[in-house]
Amino acid sequence: MFKGDKSKSKPESPDRLNRLVSGTKVTGDLTATSSLRIDGEIVGNVNCDGKLVLGTEGVITGDIHAKEVELDGKVEGFINAELLLTLHQTASVVGDIQTGRIVIEDGAHIDGNIKTGEGNTGKKKSVEKLKKIAPKEKMEASELVY
Repeated sequence: MFKGDKSKSKPESPDRLNRLVSGTKVTGDLTATSSLRIDGEIVGNVNCDGKLVLGTEGVITGDIHAKEVELDGKVEGFINAELLLTLHQTASVVGDIQTGRIVIEDGAHIDGNIKTGEGNTGKKKSVEKLKKIAPKEKMEASELVY
């Protein structure tokens, strides 16, 4: 490559923002490798490697997994925000929440259980841990009550 050659391609920035605008409806799972803002409706699971922002008109009916989640809209499903979940006053969540940290503004609605704290890995890892503790010849993981 020559100095000053403009044909070089720049690597994609992880801070790039994808948008789903108001009036748009997606049926099916959505995966984003960078940040995502949703002002429309999604019926399906959302996986985001960056920050997920759900606007006031946004609706997600499905599970969410993201590094950071900021909600103004409505979610019906499980939310796993690895680092931080922020619920603004217009946010409405029907489902369980698992997050490292949570900020809840006055007026936000939650109908479900909340688990917070770093290292909170949820039910799947707990069952794996119990498998190691339980004697193999006496009990299988499927027989454990949790």
